[in-house]
Amino acid sequence: MNLNKENITPMMKQYLDIKKEHKDKILLFRLGDFYEMFFEDALIVSKELDLTLTKRASSGSNTPMCGFPYHVAQSYISRLINRGYKVAICEQVEDPKLAKSLVKREVIQVLTPGTFTDPNYLKGGENNFLLSLFIKNNSVYISYSDYSTGELYTTSKVFLNSDNLIKFFTDEYYRINPSEILINKQNNKKVVNAIEGLNTYVNYIDDFSYDYTVINEKNRFLINKDIIKDLDALGSKNLVNDFSSVNILLNYLAETQKMGLNHLNSIVYYDSDKFMTIDENSRQNLELVRGSNTGSKSESLLGVLDNCKTSMGSRELKKWIEEPLKNKEKIEYRYEIIDTFIKDFILLDKIASYLKNIYDIERLSVKIAKETVTPKDLISLADSLDSINKIKEILATCDYKIFNDLSDEIEPLSEIKSRISEMIMEDPPANFEENPFIRTGFSEDLDQLFDISSRGKEWILKLEDKERKDTGIKNLKIKYNKILGYFIEVTKSFTDKVPDSYIRKQTLVGSERYFCIELKEMESKLLTSREDALKMQMDLFNDLRKELINNIHNIQILSKAISKIDILASLADTAIKNNYVKPIINNNGIIDIKDGRHAIVEKSMTDERFIANDTILDNMDNMIHIITGPNMAGKSTYMRQVAIIVIMAQIGSFVPASYANISIIDKLFTRIGASDNLSRGESTFMVEMKEVANIINNATKDSLVILDEVGRGTSTYDGISLAWAIVENIAENIKAKTLFATHYHELVELSKKYKSVTNLTIEVENQEDNIIFLRKIVEGYSDNSYGIEVAKLAGINESILNRANEILYTISEDKDIKILSSSGSIKQESLEDPAKNKLISDISQIDINNISPLESLNLLNKIIQEIRKIL
Repeated sequence: MNLNKENITPMMKQYLDIKKEHKDKILLFRLGDFYEMFFEDALIVSKELDLTLTKRASSGSNTPMCGFPYHVAQSYISRLINRGYKVAICEQVEDPKLAKSLVKREVIQVLTPGTFTDPNYLKGGENNFLLSLFIKNNSVYISYSDYSTGELYTTSKVFLNSDNLIKFFTDEYYRINPSEILINKQNNKKVVNAIEGLNTYVNYIDDFSYDYTVINEKNRFLINKDIIKDLDALGSKNLVNDFSSVNILLNYLAETQKMGLNHLNSIVYYDSDKFMTIDENSRQNLELVRGSNTGSKSESLLGVLDNCKTSMGSRELKKWIEEPLKNKEKIEYRYEIIDTFIKDFILLDKIASYLKNIYDIERLSVKIAKETVTPKDLISLADSLDSINKIKEILATCDYKIFNDLSDEIEPLSEIKSRISEMIMEDPPANFEENPFIRTGFSEDLDQLFDISSRGKEWILKLEDKERKDTGIKNLKIKYNKILGYFIEVTKSFTDKVPDSYIRKQTLVGSERYFCIELKEMESKLLTSREDALKMQMDLFNDLRKELINNIHNIQILSKAISKIDILASLADTAIKNNYVKPIINNNGIIDIKDGRHAIVEKSMTDERFIANDTILDNMDNMIHIITGPNMAGKSTYMRQVAIIVIMAQIGSFVPASYANISIIDKLFTRIGASDNLSRGESTFMVEMKEVANIINNATKDSLVILDEVGRGTSTYDGISLAWAIVENIAENIKAKTLFATHYHELVELSKKYKSVTNLTIEVENQEDNIIFLRKIVEGYSDNSYGIEVAKLAGINESILNRANEILYTISEDKDIKILSSSGSIKQESLEDPAKNKLISDISQIDINNISPLESLNLLNKIIQEIRKIL
């Protein structure tokens, strides 16, 4: 930035002074009808948005510069926000016509990934959360808010060590999926590394005030009942810390948005222990809200269940899926509503038809708070309230008490609807600041002013017609713009016919502009009446905007009530279309599923029927299932479908089965697939073992554990030993309901040691040289993984397959030790030497009846190592 500070222009000095306060942001500097960027900002924006980079001659320096029109700014801003930039909006805060010198400019708003609210660029079915973390010692305080909807949630937990703390907040991070994180400055390197490893925008807050008055001012927030109990228990000493993350979040919003936070008027305190715990690995493995391969909602459980008619319902359903309930009564309440909808599908269809007409009124709250809501927005709100009132009437007058009670939760806000309807015309113009939008009859004074303005237009048309006839200039036009006012425009080819009474006003390339005394006299009357009318109209509209601010919380409560109805209607519709059944929910530790199906896989299948399977799990004889069988036969699909059915049952949904009796699960864990974390120096096997460690350390007897191919990332004998020991630990200590798929066929022997272990396998049909996977789970086990057959199905070269079969046969049939010769063939190795004879002697003395399976595996591994030394 090479500027001669002595010769710098006043405007550039103003820019530099403002930029100094916003060094970490892209500064959009308003100049007339454009937002301009200079210096480094111009270089960044021109590259990111593919804009033409120009230069501004300023005090002898060519300053890099680019810009875009203010009226299309949102599309450009959204692209910058999506790339992780903060954007400071610097506006002209006084009328340029009234400015005595340099127009006054100020930053009126800072937009960040977590505070962007434009509904045209936010996904309707997804929240845009700003997450705040306050970590002190081993305590973590989490708050998060969607500024576009006014939702605000908070929670806190104390841990024995930082590892558990990090695990908790990273799982919460992935559940919440925020666009931006705020956190107090950290000295804990583990915490810093974990935070920086997250793929999101992070702000470290240096100057944090521990004063919590910001949330206690004049009962500013309506705190839900759960938090009131917790606050009473905490006492005043810990109150400051408990609201620290809320303070960080609110202070940041107030600082960036430069206005009141009227729509953030309630705190929801949530206790994560009241919901089923699902860690991030399990969320990804089970594809709860997005497909693991594409990241698409359509390939997820959310995509299957989301037939919601409103964006509010879709956002809330996503929360339900990520937070399955553990309260039996609340789950059964949802079942009852869904069941009633299914029994009366005509009523369901009526409700759905009105839900379709409901606008995203929840996201209107931020516009109402900012007083930027438009007449079109309010007509959408009024139409929505009309549909909501119809829904209330249907539920209130039907024959089902549960629906009558549901109707009582709906407050249709009739006064707001009436106020909007009597003021705003049915189809108001988009450019409402320059055109009438208030109904005729609402204000006599306003009607008179617009009438004068309207009659003035008629007068202009009559004058235009008169002047054409008097002058003989057929293309003469009377026009208007804000700078010149009204004027007569004549093309160059007819200027010789212009009468002497016309006074030249402006010369253009192809035409001349004039005025006459008659037009000038009428102009002041026309402009005054129109300007007065538009000003009076905006004054009336702004009064209505202020009235609506007092109803923001009521609108938000109403949106939640409608969201719930929308979700339950959607789940009923999904159950009907997909042939789902109402589950029985229990606290007895039993999971009994008949003809269970995988909801996501089933939806994607078009050419074949999904093969259903039964499941029985309990805390006694069916606690652990060891599942063997070939790859590609359906083991993973089966295990996932059990987990998904359990989750569906606990969110209150019907499930894909002919019968389901589901025990409430406190935690669900899955260890599926191979992945690494090379950026942290962690191999696939290390990641696998960390995930298993998390399961072993946190699972309880009420948990459901899904383990797929544990131990495959290391040598065969290490892997078998680990897998065996893990199953033993679950059987003896944790006693969690477990599905364990494996190619270690040796593990089926565990069923002889533990009554709680059952062997299951996938049925396979052999046809000549081919195999057919029947996808059916049956009791028993398989000692063949059909790896070569699967390789054949995958298209492996036939010569490789033949060689593999030859090696497999030789290894299986020949009991002596073998090695590959240099030619690639297999040959026998003599064991006639002292070392080998000693090894044979040691082996012959082993008493296999007095050692455990695990000891035998360890001994076998030791023998193999000795043989390798000899060879």
